[in-house]
Amino acid sequence: MTRRIRIMHVVDNLGKGGLENGLANLIENLDPGRYEHVVCAVRRLGPNADRVQAAGARVMCLEKPAGLEFQAGILKRAIREANPDVVHSRNWSAIEAVLAGRWARCRGVIHGEHGLEADTSAKEPWRRSGFRRLAFELAHRVLSVSDQLRDFHAKRTGFPARRITVIHNGVDSERYRPDEAVRTRVRAEFGIREGQFCIGCVGNLTPAKDYLTALKGIDAFDASGCDWRLIVIGEGSERSRLEEFVDNHPRWRERVTFLGLSHRVPELLAAVDAYLLSSVIEGISNSLLEAMASGLPVVATAVGGNPEVVIDGESGLLVPAGNFNSLGKSLRKLQQDPQLRSMLGLQARRRVRKEFSIDSMVRQYQEVYEGLTATVPLRTAVAV
Repeated sequence: MTRRIRIMHVVDNLGKGGLENGLANLIENLDPGRYEHVVCAVRRLGPNADRVQAAGARVMCLEKPAGLEFQAGILKRAIREANPDVVHSRNWSAIEAVLAGRWARCRGVIHGEHGLEADTSAKEPWRRSGFRRLAFELAHRVLSVSDQLRDFHAKRTGFPARRITVIHNGVDSERYRPDEAVRTRVRAEFGIREGQFCIGCVGNLTPAKDYLTALKGIDAFDASGCDWRLIVIGEGSERSRLEEFVDNHPRWRERVTFLGLSHRVPELLAAVDAYLLSSVIEGISNSLLEAMASGLPVVATAVGGNPEVVIDGESGLLVPAGNFNSLGKSLRKLQQDPQLRSMLGLQARRRVRKEFSIDSMVRQYQEVYEGLTATVPLRTAVAV
């Protein structure tokens, strides 16, 4: 029997972010007869730990304390224990796995960049950019989820952009799709009236998502006097601040719902009329892809990989980051024009199915994994 390729995925945590959801999507869709997975969380676990375990992955957590400088030796011991064929680290918080993987003499070492932790205009400490360049040089393959992110890191580090492979995130367009029966049921459950314009947001409530600007945009939109609802799905450090903003608008208390984390995202997206993404920093947003696959017209900020996903005026509307007036005007435009909503939603779903399918994403990762192991014998069997 052919031995399976064992991949050790190293991430900061297994929370509900786009990176973590994308990892779970990949593990769920790679052929279990060909691949086995070990997921190593550097800091902590989270809701996606159960999901990847259900898909057959082994999960381990190193529980690195906040603020503590990590040592590659700790990761090397974890890698030696897991005995993978390929180590695949993601983002800055897991980048030391590149050094550890080479130190442990792994046959394949991959590093992927999935997003940014700070404003792209902020100057990065030279030690960080230098270390990132070193890790890129040591990795057998360097990946990015968007052209913008590839070019950004190439410019910051001096590492050639041609040596960074772009693999866009993919979405399951069967799980995320329009469904009139679900729409009717969920709108009734949440008391969304017939004809009421319902806006949906999905994402971690963090400064990078800039939900305060989203609320200010809705405030400008509200001035038109239309009937609307807002459903926010997600949790994070900004929640109390956002709830305070809503509390300062007494009329909003019956209109804005903070749901926190939810496993019902596909049916909730089927129930809303438009999707709003107000991020100031973005790689390729999984939630944006999911909304588009659900046939929703989207209003998104023109940052990161968003312009690679949304063709402005054709498969959605793009607005400048931090500009609540533009955001409000775009929402008003969608609310006033049902035909425009229908056209943008239809084109959004077509675009996602053609350019950002989960099958395409999985196939490209598979090609990377197979390419690294094709000419090198797989590991000696060691019990995991």
